[in-house]
Amino acid sequence: MSERTGKNPVEEIRRDEIGEALFPVISREDPSFWIQSVDIGTADFPYIEALLRESFADWQEQNAGFSQDPQVEWFLFSHEGEAAAGDPNLILQLKKEPRHAGWMSLARRESVIVPPEHHESEYLRGRATLAVPIFTRSGGDVFAVLGCSVPEAEAAGMPRLVEMGGAHFRTCFYQRLEYSFIHDTLYTKQAGATALSGDSALFRMVRRLYDKFNVDGVLEELLRIVLVLHPSARCQLLMTQDYQSTNPQLKAFLLDQRKRDICTTAFMQGSVEVERIPAPGHPERIEAALPLAGHQGVYGVFHFTLDLPPERLDTHLLGMIADTAGKAFENAKLYEQSNLLIRELLLINELTKRLNQNLQLSDVFSFAIQELVGIFRAEYCCIVKDNPEEQRFEVMACSLPELEGASFSRDYGFGGQVLRTQEPLIVSDYLESSVPSRFMELGEARSMIAAPLISNGKTMGAVLLAQREHHYFSYENFKLLQMLSTHIGLAVGNATLHAELQRMANRDTLTGLHVRRHLDERIHAHQLEGSKGALLVIDIDRFKQVNDTYGHQIGDSILQQISSIMKSSIRMTDVSARWGGEELAIYFPETTLDEALLVAERIRSLVEQETEPSVTVSCGVAEWSQDNGTISVESLFYRADMALYQAKHSGRNRIHTALAE
Repeated sequence: MSERTGKNPVEEIRRDEIGEALFPVISREDPSFWIQSVDIGTADFPYIEALLRESFADWQEQNAGFSQDPQVEWFLFSHEGEAAAGDPNLILQLKKEPRHAGWMSLARRESVIVPPEHHESEYLRGRATLAVPIFTRSGGDVFAVLGCSVPEAEAAGMPRLVEMGGAHFRTCFYQRLEYSFIHDTLYTKQAGATALSGDSALFRMVRRLYDKFNVDGVLEELLRIVLVLHPSARCQLLMTQDYQSTNPQLKAFLLDQRKRDICTTAFMQGSVEVERIPAPGHPERIEAALPLAGHQGVYGVFHFTLDLPPERLDTHLLGMIADTAGKAFENAKLYEQSNLLIRELLLINELTKRLNQNLQLSDVFSFAIQELVGIFRAEYCCIVKDNPEEQRFEVMACSLPELEGASFSRDYGFGGQVLRTQEPLIVSDYLESSVPSRFMELGEARSMIAAPLISNGKTMGAVLLAQREHHYFSYENFKLLQMLSTHIGLAVGNATLHAELQRMANRDTLTGLHVRRHLDERIHAHQLEGSKGALLVIDIDRFKQVNDTYGHQIGDSILQQISSIMKSSIRMTDVSARWGGEELAIYFPETTLDEALLVAERIRSLVEQETEPSVTVSCGVAEWSQDNGTISVESLFYRADMALYQAKHSGRNRIHTALAE
């Protein structure tokens, strides 16, 4: 290589670095001998096209005096007769000739002159064509043909000039070959060391990525690697699922697969994609997209822009980094999922155990809301119970007091949607939804997940969780709520069944009134916490005569009629019971004797007027208060029973009271 082409690697290599270390069989007395033995063989011919073009350019520049004569057009053909370099118009015309000079010289292995009259092309009429073969050093094989086209008048003096040009071209070619050989030989070790260093750096990158056992760590390490390689990079992360990064440099967005851009292409094809960014009047920029692809799929795209020409971006290295990061991301995700699954199993086990320890329905609801708010870090929770007969649902428990006890149509809101479809539901942004929801509006919430409460294959309610922040709940939250709702549904079902069994155990099957045991428990509990109360005891007059006259079925009917009158005459807080046989009782918490007497008189009057066949009742009323000397269920019943005895023995169909002790 000459000074015109710049510095050559050989010029920077001392001669003593070449010597015996590389070629120990070559004598130091003739250090140029070994380089002159460098040659090519026929097996190398298919790979020297670039070398031929470079050598032709060197030859033209060194022979500018005659190679650039406008009357002379030069050409160079390869060993197969294909054009390698030269004047494009001349080469095009020569290819139209069935036997042009280049082909003939190659075939004959000698210099050839084609006179003007032998040319068929108009372009070559009046011009002669000359060609000379170029032979290898050792094998004597023709690896190229150099030739030219000249006006007929100048053809006589050209054969010698063409042969000299061929000899000079051969020198230029071997000079290029020798430079290439020396460069490849001397820099093999350096290139190997560089490759080893690069492999070592890549290995360290891979190791750091695989050392991370969490998704955030893998993504932050990938960001660090990209910024080390390209400090000016502006990065963002596009994920197929909602993901929020704590790193301010790594902005995460949801990948929109509907867009047709570089990120979608990288995601769909799983390959590194690079594109130029047009910026007239500014330095050229590029954008690149690295897919985070694992064995099970592509999880997202790492997208960044650079102030860098595309040819300076090592896409092969980026591809290896992206492939490693994708697999490390998948491993970290699987590790996190396995830990999450373990935590979920422990959570489900603990929640189920604690739910089933309490069979009071209200306590189950309260505990479930408290736990769900804590588990999902939600702001609001609501549990609704389905009432398919009335096509409505009721709010059984809610962290928003305004909704406690509210009732809605089964067509309303997200609760109704879950109950109708029996499918879980996730809402990323309520502002984009057309479904009305009092629950979301009161809490000014934007994110929600909901799941049905199912017990024995039947949807009995739904649980809803809400948060003011949009896109708050993840897919993992959605799946976990589905699992937890199943166990909450079982607990609610068990508590409901327990409540029903208790109701049946505490109710008289004939009258629907409570049994005496339940009445005793309620009075005892109220006497511990309340300040006063009254007890009404009712006995059907001559009930044995009714049974003997009309039969026991009519007797049962009389009991049911009187029980219905009692239930319609008292408050929700009062407790009515069948005390035994034809004797009935009502307890009035926080009620005075005079107030109880008014209810007793109304019941006595209605029984006399509305029963069929008509019967009468006798009543005894007693009261207690904290001022009494002795407070007990037994004493209260005893005094009410004594008052009833007086009413029956003073003529029946009347009411007597017992004085307070």
